[in-house]
Amino acid sequence: MSNGYVPTNDQELYYEVHGQGEPLILICGLGMDLTGWAFTMPVFGEHFQVIVFDNRDVGRSSKAKGSYNIADMAEDTVGLIDALGLKSAHVFGGSMGGAIAQELALCYPDRVRKLVLCATVGRSTRLQVLLVEILKFIKQHDHDNQMFPRMAMFTGMTSNFLNNTEAVDQALSMFQNQPFPQPFDAFVRQADAISTFDALDRLHAVKAPTLVLAADQDILTPVNAAHEIAAAIPGAQLQILEGGGHAFIWEIPEKAHQAVIEFLKA
Repeated sequence: MSNGYVPTNDQELYYEVHGQGEPLILICGLGMDLTGWAFTMPVFGEHFQVIVFDNRDVGRSSKAKGSYNIADMAEDTVGLIDALGLKSAHVFGGSMGGAIAQELALCYPDRVRKLVLCATVGRSTRLQVLLVEILKFIKQHDHDNQMFPRMAMFTGMTSNFLNNTEAVDQALSMFQNQPFPQPFDAFVRQADAISTFDALDRLHAVKAPTLVLAADQDILTPVNAAHEIAAAIPGAQLQILEGGGHAFIWEIPEKAHQAVIEFLKA
């Protein structure tokens, strides 16, 4: 594993590189730093050179000085690609990371080999905006970081997972004891960026082979959003996995990892 910091787009991004093979960039979702890929990196690292990084305003990357949008975060990612000396890479984006990946594929098509859009939307809907506002309120008042992880799990996991006491306790312990907690103002800036995201009417211009991956019990980014994206991107493949919620990459990892690896290796 190698790691370091990259200056890009007036930010300093912390990154790590794991494994060998074709480069695969994983882009984090709202409020998530690269430690959230802890169970994914080793699996993908057996097949690819996996590049993970903290988006601006989270983890060990720099905190922004003002507001920004999802396109700005895509520019951050391009700067990382350049700094690592890569001409292009496979790109996997989850949730907000999927929005960033869409902007990346639209604005820098020559940098994206294959595109995986996981648990995401082509445009933010009123449902997502309302949920983000609830999360803002909880985070603002949750000074000991007890309720915010619970709300995130409640909206991100299925009832089957939430009924598994051991799994829930393990996940809560991880989320409540994050080594690099995100400040409230940084969360707000990220949340505002995803709340205004809208690429759906432009997705016809995506050139990269694309897999749209969703789970059947996702209430944050429902399957209809995945259908919209897949219909908008020429030739896109759509795969709906059974038994998962929004965070299905953690809840049903074997199914999710297999779908991604098979698509990227084809």
